[in-house]
Amino acid sequence: MATVTEGGIQGSSYTGTGQSIGTEDTGFTAQGKEQVKRVTGVTKDRVYHQIDDRKGEFIENLQGFVSTLENASQNADGFSQQLLDGAAGYVRRFSDRIENGSTEELVRDAKQFIREKPAPFFAGCIAIGFLAARILKE
Repeated sequence: MATVTEGGIQGSSYTGTGQSIGTEDTGFTAQGKEQVKRVTGVTKDRVYHQIDDRKGEFIENLQGFVSTLENASQNADGFSQQLLDGAAGYVRRFSDRIENGSTEELVRDAKQFIREKPAPFFAGCIAIGFLAARILKE
């Protein structure tokens, strides 16, 4: 049986003094990285597929919301009508972008927007958080 002594292990071939063990790449690390890439790719594909499957339902809801805004705009006047018309146009363009773009394009555009304009993104997240808190509180 081996016993540990200062500077090595007595009764074994190891005589190191705390140096790093296994600094050579035996291929195990490379195999692990490759497997992680494969799993990540499969997971990403599944998520994109699920999003694509539900995109139609989301677009229908957005178009219903546009109709609601347009109806409200017809009953309003002045600044309220302009505000509602602008909101309806914005939501319509957003809906068209989602309908015509692939999930990969939408994710890429979102990443680019967040990199270029992080302040509006975080302000929107905060606003959505407050809105969600108000809705969940009731």
